[in-house]
Amino acid sequence: MKISTLFTLLASATTLMITSLPVQALQLKETYKDWAVYVHEKDNNKTCFAISKPKDMAPKGVNRGDVFFYVSSWPGDKVSNEISIKIGYPLDADSAPSAIVGADQFNLFAEGDKAFIADETLEVNLVKAMKKGSTLVVKGRSKRGTTTIDKYSLAGISAALKRVSAECK
Repeated sequence: MKISTLFTLLASATTLMITSLPVQALQLKETYKDWAVYVHEKDNNKTCFAISKPKDMAPKGVNRGDVFFYVSSWPGDKVSNEISIKIGYPLDADSAPSAIVGADQFNLFAEGDKAFIADETLEVNLVKAMKKGSTLVVKGRSKRGTTTIDKYSLAGISAALKRVSAECK
C-alpha cells in the first residue's frame, strides 16, 4: 500500500470538494448515482478512484471534518481497488474500525484520521460485497472515545468501479 501517495490523493480529493483545482490535475469523469469517478494525472502517473460521502452519520452533531470512502487504482504501481476511508477525526489507534456490507464485516486499521483494510487480501472480498450490497456501514472510534457510524449508499458502485478500471487499465 502506498500510504504517502494515498494521503496526497485524499488531500487532493478533499480540496476538490471545497475548491476547484486545475483541470489537468484532477478530473471528474462521471457520477454514477451516489459514487463519483475521478482521475488524477501528474508526471506520467495516473490514479483513478471512486468516491462517495455517507448518506447518514451518527451521532449527529459530532465535530468532524470531511468524510469519504475511496476505492483507488494506480496502474503504474499495479494497484487496483484499494480501499481507504477518511473518517473526519483522529481515530483511536487501538480501536478496530470496521466496514460492514450485509452480514460481512471487514476489519480495518486506523492511521490518523484514515482507515484502511487490515488484510489486503480481503479487499477483493469487500469490493465484491459492495457490488452486491445496497448499504455500506463504517464504524470507528475517536481518540476521545466517541463511536461513529457512517452509512454509505452503494447505488452506482459497480458502474463507478467499471469506469475506474477502464480509466486506469
